[in-house]
Amino acid sequence: MKIPPLSILQQILKARGIESGQFEQIFHPDFERDTHNPLLLKGMPEALARISKALNTAENIVIFGDYDADGVPATALLVRGLEELGGMVTPLIPLRSEGYGLGEEAIRRILATECTLLITVDNGTVAKAEIAQLRKAGVETIVIDHHQPVLEHIATDSLAIINPKQPGCEYPFKELCGCALAWKLLWALYEHQGHDPKQLKWLLDLVALSTVADMVPLRGENRVLVQFGLQVLHKTRNQGLQALVAVSDSNLAEVGAGEIGFRLAPRLNAPSRVHKDTYQGKHPSLSLLLATEADEAQELAVYLNTCNAERQSILETQLAEAVLEAEKYSEDRCLVVYRPEWSSGVIGLLAGRLVEMYKRPVIVLAQEEGQIKGSVRSVEGVDTVELLQSAEELLERYGGHAKAGGMTLKSEVGDFRAKVQEFIQNFTLEDLAAQTRRKPDLTLPLELADLDLAEELETLEPFGIGFPAPIFTTECTIVAPRLVGKQQNHLSCFLEEAGVRRKAIAFNYRGDPVREGARVAVNYKLDVEEYREVRAASCCIEDLTVL
Repeated sequence: MKIPPLSILQQILKARGIESGQFEQIFHPDFERDTHNPLLLKGMPEALARISKALNTAENIVIFGDYDADGVPATALLVRGLEELGGMVTPLIPLRSEGYGLGEEAIRRILATECTLLITVDNGTVAKAEIAQLRKAGVETIVIDHHQPVLEHIATDSLAIINPKQPGCEYPFKELCGCALAWKLLWALYEHQGHDPKQLKWLLDLVALSTVADMVPLRGENRVLVQFGLQVLHKTRNQGLQALVAVSDSNLAEVGAGEIGFRLAPRLNAPSRVHKDTYQGKHPSLSLLLATEADEAQELAVYLNTCNAERQSILETQLAEAVLEAEKYSEDRCLVVYRPEWSSGVIGLLAGRLVEMYKRPVIVLAQEEGQIKGSVRSVEGVDTVELLQSAEELLERYGGHAKAGGMTLKSEVGDFRAKVQEFIQNFTLEDLAAQTRRKPDLTLPLELADLDLAEELETLEPFGIGFPAPIFTTECTIVAPRLVGKQQNHLSCFLEEAGVRRKAIAFNYRGDPVREGARVAVNYKLDVEEYREVRAASCCIEDLTVL
């Protein structure tokens, strides 16, 4: 008897530890029911009082954001929201070459504005010395951040820290990104000022963009913010987002989490990654998100698109070089690869690609202005911040969260490599590889992997970090296998089981050669394929083992 598709969806959710009482939030999200009161965030009352004072006395408020696709939209969101309240706001985004967070150049630029109130967003929690320096210079600081605090470096001289991960914060959901926290602050501020906060729902397009781009888990409150944010994005009033979607060859009315992650966010990040993060004297990605004229937005979107093409070219060249370096240390449990000439703008992307290939934590290092800077990408079970803490005495500065981080070295690369190996010595390469291999959600025979189910699965979107597209497993037979693609690196075939045949493809297939009629255990995703207006179910092979 055929299982109704909804029952399969329920089984998927239960397999992920989601109880039946939470199904309503997944299938029928409700904004008021499924979001939390921003006043539950520690530091919020102090932040509201100080910002209200600045608004009432026409102080210049400086917003200092990170240069990535969380910090830039968060900065744009605060500028738009505070200016609507009559605020005098100066946004600052550091150049990537200046480094993450409140460095010396950032402090100089902040002090040059002669501001008395600074709001950092997507950074600042551990800027203890820098915020103390600003306080001595007469600048009070409010920190909005989501990075994991390192207790001895917490910015105790800040007026308020809004970070749900800080000690003593009872906010029930800990995984909001910087932009979502900035939006929470605005919501509370609008209520505090007697304005209707519901108008801020028009800024949820920026929140959805940042939440997906910063790869925080798409569960709980994040999921609700992205679901409603995508609805706003489909009819966005933001000229910059309209232009960005257009140059990325996406359909505004259909943009989902996938398009954000693979098309929009990379373009927002591109100028800083190729060190072209100044355009006509301003940060181009921030200017795009603040643009009010279609012509200006179009010009900036084209610039970002050009930068993105350059970024892709640099990445492919340096990835080939990084693989050569990685092979020298193929037995290391944490790969540390370094070439001084690599672009620091793409080392995070390199690290991510190497994690996919080598199934273990990766640190990629490059030299910039005489300093060795690095980016980390990790796997489940190996916390990035803890990994870097283990080598703290060898680092000038560091920070991040569980899966990703960055640092500046003050030691030799060899010493650093040896230190992180000590931290991870209790893991085997097999242990680490197992952490990168997703377990299937369900065993599902091909008979049930039909178009009806493929379409039902779309009701579980958005998919992303913490809530990926479902994976199924079954045993079946390979029919008509062949390698396709320019580099002959994709395996195209049919899967056959009990007389049912499904079209299938394995992208970047690295497994053993598969012959006609081979019996295999296969893990697969179920997709909808459309060709000449005909829709059909197809299988995207994630893992294949010849039996």
